[in-house]
Amino acid sequence: MNSEGLIELLNRLLEAELMAVEYYRIHADAIVEPEIAEGVRAILPAEQAHAASLAARIKKLGGVPVSPGGTASAQGKEMGETSRREGTMAMLTLELAQEQQAIKDYAACVADIEEDMLTLEMLEEQLFDEMRHAKWLKQRIIDLTRT
Repeated sequence: MNSEGLIELLNRLLEAELMAVEYYRIHADAIVEPEIAEGVRAILPAEQAHAASLAARIKKLGGVPVSPGGTASAQGKEMGETSRREGTMAMLTLELAQEQQAIKDYAACVADIEEDMLTLEMLEEQLFDEMRHAKWLKQRIIDLTRT
């Protein structure tokens, strides 16, 4: 994969992380169950760190990262507001679906990178974070369905 293709892939991941920052921020303030809200608040800094790492790597590779506050951020806010109105289960379901997509996207990038070990290692770490987030969300959804 050439550097232009890699930058394009990283920018797509960055867009997803910028969306996640927005809906996690909205959900953290909207979820009424204290322990679930606390868990969502704990995920938010990881998503922010992912976005910062991706932006820095894109710059290091000579690219221009998508900016916070753009289309991806607006879409994340819309997703967050829509699911907020539907309640905790809808918020967690959205988050889980997005984490599952992130897992697939990160895994595909990891599989496709052949020579850039720095980017590969960064994406592997972020992939593991997304997997942990998905696992936590799955357990919260199970817990809510049992109550």
